[in-house]
Amino acid sequence: MLIDRSAHLELAEATLHECAAGDFRLLVAEGGPGCGKSEFLKRFLGIAAESGAVVFDAPGLPGESGTPLGLVRRLAEHPALPDRTRERLRPALAQGGPRAAERLGGALCALSASAPLVIAVDDLHHADQVSVRQLLHVAHHARSARILLIGTESPYGPQGPYGRGGDPLLGAELLRHPGFRRITLDPLSPEGVAKLAGTLGNQPVDGRLGSECYVLTGGNPLLSRALLQDRWAVPDTGGRVPRPTVGGPFHQAVTACLARTGTPTRDVAGALAVLGSSATPSLLSRLLGLDTAAVDRALQVLELSGLTDGHRYRHPVVAAAALDHLDTADRRQLHERSALLLHDQGARATEVGEHLLAAQPTVPSWAVAVLRDAATQALVDDDAPAAIRYLDLACRACQEPPQRAATRIALAAATWRVNPSAAEHHLGETLADLPTGALADGDAALLVRLLIGCGRLEEAGRARARLQAVGHPRNGPGPDPGAVWPSVVHPCPWPIASEENRPQPSPDTAAAREPWDETPGPGTAAAVWGIPGPGTSEAAADEAERRLRACPLLDGTLAVVANAVRTLLRAGRTADAEEWCHRLLKEATARRSPGWRAEFLAILAEIALRKGVLADAEERARQALACLPGRGGSVLVGGPLACQVHAYTAMGRYDDATRVLHHPVPGALFQSAYGLAYLRARGHYHLATDHCRAALGDFLAAGRMAQRWGFDHPALLPWRTDAAQAFLRLGERAKAARMITEQLSWTPLWSDPHTRGVSLRLRARVAAAPERPHLLTQAVEVLQQCGDRLELARALADLGDAYRRVGESVRANNMRRRAWRMAEECGAKALCDTILPWQSMGGGDRPDLPGRDQGAGLSESELRVAILAANGNSNREIALQLCVTMSTVEQHLTRVYRKLRISRRQQLPKSLIGPVGTPATDRRELSSF
Repeated sequence: MLIDRSAHLELAEATLHECAAGDFRLLVAEGGPGCGKSEFLKRFLGIAAESGAVVFDAPGLPGESGTPLGLVRRLAEHPALPDRTRERLRPALAQGGPRAAERLGGALCALSASAPLVIAVDDLHHADQVSVRQLLHVAHHARSARILLIGTESPYGPQGPYGRGGDPLLGAELLRHPGFRRITLDPLSPEGVAKLAGTLGNQPVDGRLGSECYVLTGGNPLLSRALLQDRWAVPDTGGRVPRPTVGGPFHQAVTACLARTGTPTRDVAGALAVLGSSATPSLLSRLLGLDTAAVDRALQVLELSGLTDGHRYRHPVVAAAALDHLDTADRRQLHERSALLLHDQGARATEVGEHLLAAQPTVPSWAVAVLRDAATQALVDDDAPAAIRYLDLACRACQEPPQRAATRIALAAATWRVNPSAAEHHLGETLADLPTGALADGDAALLVRLLIGCGRLEEAGRARARLQAVGHPRNGPGPDPGAVWPSVVHPCPWPIASEENRPQPSPDTAAAREPWDETPGPGTAAAVWGIPGPGTSEAAADEAERRLRACPLLDGTLAVVANAVRTLLRAGRTADAEEWCHRLLKEATARRSPGWRAEFLAILAEIALRKGVLADAEERARQALACLPGRGGSVLVGGPLACQVHAYTAMGRYDDATRVLHHPVPGALFQSAYGLAYLRARGHYHLATDHCRAALGDFLAAGRMAQRWGFDHPALLPWRTDAAQAFLRLGERAKAARMITEQLSWTPLWSDPHTRGVSLRLRARVAAAPERPHLLTQAVEVLQQCGDRLELARALADLGDAYRRVGESVRANNMRRRAWRMAEECGAKALCDTILPWQSMGGGDRPDLPGRDQGAGLSESELRVAILAANGNSNREIALQLCVTMSTVEQHLTRVYRKLRISRRQQLPKSLIGPVGTPATDRRELSSF
């Protein structure tokens, strides 16, 4: 069924009637490739045959266009001609010349005397020009013959009368003939496309489908059919046009349309696909070396074919098909020339950069600066992958070491947004080449910031020293640090730069501490990593807020912004830190930067851990790790892995903590600040699993590293109280007391409620029994300020024990119950079991406890009392631990003796003695770790 062709058929039929009346007629149907010219001709020839006309069908053949009289010879051999006529024509056609035209004209006129003669030449632009001239000669000399010469042609075809390769006089000859008419077969309208869709699907469709299809095909019937094939083949398309794919029916139809055009049109089509949105007729002309008229003709063919809308392809699949006829070398050459032309025209660097990427491996020397500009534009648009591609190519094109180092630094910064592990690799390469040349001030500052951002504080100091030694292009040798790194170098916010203000370490750590190296300005890296500004914690928190409001989130400011949030957390402003972190996480997500997301998710995990919300801490840490591709190679894994270990350990999920600690980590982790958090978390895991010496080793190692890097402050790493807990477990109370005293000596300079609360709680451990309630009351008050519910639960549990030791059993029981409820809310199962053993098991299944077989027949409460009694607890101690009266304990023991058929405590089964039944005092000590 022909769509939108009724008027065209009526005109052709009218022309046939005129021909039958005794007038020679010429009819040319024009249209772009795929617009239904052949289908239209076939339909008309059927109508002509039904009307009694004699039909000669001799299509033009692409391979015959260079063979003189090829078309005429095929007409002379048509079976409709008498045998004698065909025999007479053969010698004349062999000789050629005017006599051949006269003989052919006479034969055709004689045949038309009995019935109208229709001579049809499909694809007239492929016919040889000699045959076309012969036919036009007949038309001019036999105007009264009942002959209709009808042909189809693509306008501006390569060999037709309007083509660049044809004879322009042929077009003039057609126009001079009085019986000449032209029919233009335009693409279908949106309504026509909808009607075509209904015909193909054998069901009515709405106008939306036709409009969508028209947008992609321009109304080209061939393209529309190909596109709609998928629509009817896939029933679940929801009534919409399916998405075209490379290699699919639509792509094949586009290839067929382009194949029907000439080489110049295909060349323009390929160049148009290469230039994309930058294409203009003038630029295409310069790129291909063609005159503008030839380019304009080719562009009109493409638009008539429905492939383009103006100078733009209607769909990327069309552009892909246009590129198919270009080999790899030609395509790269076009991209390289396009890059140069666009660069000369002042095009956007990203446009030029895309062509340079496609022209690889050829990269001209002028391209490095353009690629770096393109990367800058891409980062402004938050397109980090594109920036990485530009900078990677620029690195390979750099000739001079300083230029290569600067470009690699920019590459590391861009890569940090999506893959911190790869960014760290680029930084390593930069540091290896750093001594070979100087860097500009901005590049040097960015390098130091990036090193600090990944926690490589020692390398940041060394890089700074080298750069100062070799000098900088603008500042010369030995620049003022504040001039080179104005946003990096700040006074250290705590007095660690001078030894007289530093708390003196205990003899246990002084002997093992490594000597200070040549790293200049230890406060530089620590200030950016930690708290940017001198003075009290309140002043530092105010300064952090100011920085967060004023400082945009950029590649060079990530470390400053992230650690400003950490500053708020360490200063006790947990709510403010969480609000800022959520805001920054939202921005990182909107800007498509998973590396930045990992940073802020890791901080949220720290915040959740500080608040004692263990499940949230584990979940945030898991999300942070998921944002790190190839996470085993990035030191950033240290932070979230440490949070997971802390959370699992506090929840009593030691197998999960073990699994996390078996996760591979890069060796560089332990040369970065992230390694300190990892060592601390591993130490607490060792402590909870009774590997106290291993725990002490981790805590002291972290402390030595912190001292070496100028990082030694309890707000950043409270390693002294960590070590004190290990010393307490090992029975070395004097060493623990020294550690706690050292840590508390920092608090007048920096008021961190979390660290101070933990320090006070541990100080009560080494104090005399009468002093403990007062110290623990202080710890509780301080911890309530910072909102750390887990540490508060530990402090309340210790306070309950302190009250028990001074004989205040009622207050002791109240504190222990309050501590248990808070620990349960945090999800700290291990702490719950230690505070009130098996409190949470009353409504659940009976646990697998020591002596289960010997305790058969005992109730849950009787079994608890029996286990505590078997482990050496007095009736009074059992009552305090279970928060019941001594009378209740005595009644339970009486029933236990009766059921087990024993008469005294010493006869309780030894199998009831186990780890869960260790003396209450020791269990309470374990709970605080």
